[in-house]
Amino acid sequence: MGLMEKITKGARPRPPRILVYGPAGVGKSSWAAQAPSPIFIPTEDGLDQIECDRFDHVTDYAKFVECLKAVRDEPHGYKTLVIDSLTALQNLVTDGVCKAAGVKFLETAYGGFNRGQSAALTQLRKDVYGLFDEIRSKRSMAIVQIAHDHVENIKRADGTSDRRLAPRLIAGICDWVAEWNDIVISADFRTIEDANGNRMIVGKNGGEREMYAVGTIHRLAKNRYGIAPGPHPFTWDVIWEAITKMNGNAGEAHPSSATSEPPANGQAAPNETENA
Repeated sequence: MGLMEKITKGARPRPPRILVYGPAGVGKSSWAAQAPSPIFIPTEDGLDQIECDRFDHVTDYAKFVECLKAVRDEPHGYKTLVIDSLTALQNLVTDGVCKAAGVKFLETAYGGFNRGQSAALTQLRKDVYGLFDEIRSKRSMAIVQIAHDHVENIKRADGTSDRRLAPRLIAGICDWVAEWNDIVISADFRTIEDANGNRMIVGKNGGEREMYAVGTIHRLAKNRYGIAPGPHPFTWDVIWEAITKMNGNAGEAHPSSATSEPPANGQAAPNETENA
């Protein structure tokens, strides 16, 4: 059979790859817990008040990789892998690079000139994201990565510079991760401007949450599912509706509803939560 006879035609629905980032307390973990049958790998504290299935808190890079291989190879019925958080995972990777290079700071690793950052990206890309790809293909699981946010300085093609809200990651890693994902969501508290020009959070119980799915000059976001720029309510339903519409299944029930199958280990599927 020739190569031309093996060409794939039309769209090929696959589980989504999603990066969600935002400030502390906006509800990123609670949002991810609404995904279809999620299993969390926590690389930082903060899940104790959230109803979800999770591994023990991972503080070692080798242990993190071991968890990924277990998700890839061992029997289970989970449909979404959640990394909470990618920011903390990056710290595990950079600590290992510094240790291997015999330095205290990533900037000086392997003689500087961004060689340390390049080593960290290579390790993430080959080890972690290589396993993400295998989990997605072998287990048909969606991949959700949670990150904290920060304001970064960016240089534009015309030589000017600007400031942009983005995931709190090393610049080269942030760019590559944003490229790899199908959806990059920027979550935030809804604010309005008062009479004095100051921003204030709107709503009770910590404030109303919203999310953006298309980037601007001052905010990193994107999606491949035709989701409007926003702001949207910060709920999983917005994402699921866009994915099912793109895949031609707009009439299907939400997979994290009570009709979804429980994990194969016999535990009940995680409940949805509205906690921050």
